[in-house]
Amino acid sequence: MISDWSRSRRSEATKLAWSRAMSVGNKTIDAEHAEIIRLVNEVERAIRSREADVLSRVFNTLETKIISHFANEARIAEAVGYPFGEHQLEHQYVLGELETMKTDLIAKNGMWSESAAEFYYSFLGEWATAHINVDDMKLKAKLETRPYDFKPNTVE
Repeated sequence: MISDWSRSRRSEATKLAWSRAMSVGNKTIDAEHAEIIRLVNEVERAIRSREADVLSRVFNTLETKIISHFANEARIAEAVGYPFGEHQLEHQYVLGELETMKTDLIAKNGMWSESAAEFYYSFLGEWATAHINVDDMKLKAKLETRPYDFKPNTVE
């Protein structure tokens, strides 16, 4: 069982916020990252409150945003000449994990354990942070050679 101290500490730790330090040098990608972080926080709130109907809606919104973000990120990376193969594999893995997580949580209809809840929102928070601060930061050097609002014609 998670102690009250751990629970409150974790609650504070998982409240994610986008900051300028997380900028990868592209307006579209930065805006999408900020929105993904906002949605991860909403999913966490729905998991904690055990609101299965809200969770389903918010998780679908998060999944749709991530799919769109991954497509835009791939188009922008290609346009600036960034090799994207390994990054694309990470995207496929995350989409699979999100689908599994969504299916599992929705099937439980709010009846998940505290440890399961901790696992899910830890995964989402850690993924979002690593995706932005590690994986996407690799694009920054290429993106900074273009205007901040650079957008290939095919970006949504």
